[in-house]
Amino acid sequence: MTVQSFRILGIAMTLAAGPAAAADPSDTYGPPPIDSGWNYQVSLDGWFTALDGSIGLRGLPAADVNVSALDALQHLEGVFAGSFQATGDSWLLYSDFMWAKISADADVGPFGGNVDFEQEQILFTALVGYELPVNVQNLQLYATGGLRYQHYSVDLSIDPVFFPGTSRSGSQSWVDPIVGMALHYDINDRWFLDVMADVGGFGVASDFTAQGAVTVGYKWTNTISSSFGYRALYTDYSDDGFRYDATQHGLFTRLSFHF
Repeated sequence: MTVQSFRILGIAMTLAAGPAAAADPSDTYGPPPIDSGWNYQVSLDGWFTALDGSIGLRGLPAADVNVSALDALQHLEGVFAGSFQATGDSWLLYSDFMWAKISADADVGPFGGNVDFEQEQILFTALVGYELPVNVQNLQLYATGGLRYQHYSVDLSIDPVFFPGTSRSGSQSWVDPIVGMALHYDINDRWFLDVMADVGGFGVASDFTAQGAVTVGYKWTNTISSSFGYRALYTDYSDDGFRYDATQHGLFTRLSFHF
């Protein structure tokens, strides 16, 4: 190959490299987006609850109410539940909401009889959490504090065996301070574990309230996940003739969207 051929080849290589150098992604598309460090989650929740406890209205003796999750589902008149979560900079912001209405028949007292029971319920929880330094890989543990609002509208019609039947209606709303813990653990790049627990009331509104939920989840994509587990809520509250000492518990599902 002659010297002239080398010169021509060198010019051709320079011209070929020129456009490639000009196609710098930072020049074409601008600087990469800045990661704020915050992650957000919006979820649709399903809670298949049983109800066990005693409920009393306006001077009526407390009636034992035992409604299974299957009975509640069969007598469900309406339900909506969802939640929002944000995490970043060691902070957790969390809230959930549920509205449900059920009606059912139940047993009353140790001597038999019937209770016609209808309940409309609203639950709203708002929490702020701060991450604790546990130094475990893929594990985030938060100490949490916040408020839980509960509203119950109850109709009771009691027909005992040895006494005349009677009925009462009543509704009550209250807000409890709560403290607790929230845990998220990535088992691997797809499977994860979520645990939340709290206690509250402390005589401010409820004498005592406690809630716990444990779910195992799967990430279908970077933006969609689902989880399945168990949730329970206990409340002991009484005021102005209204008595609610009961536990809701049952299977819990969640479909989440991440961004």
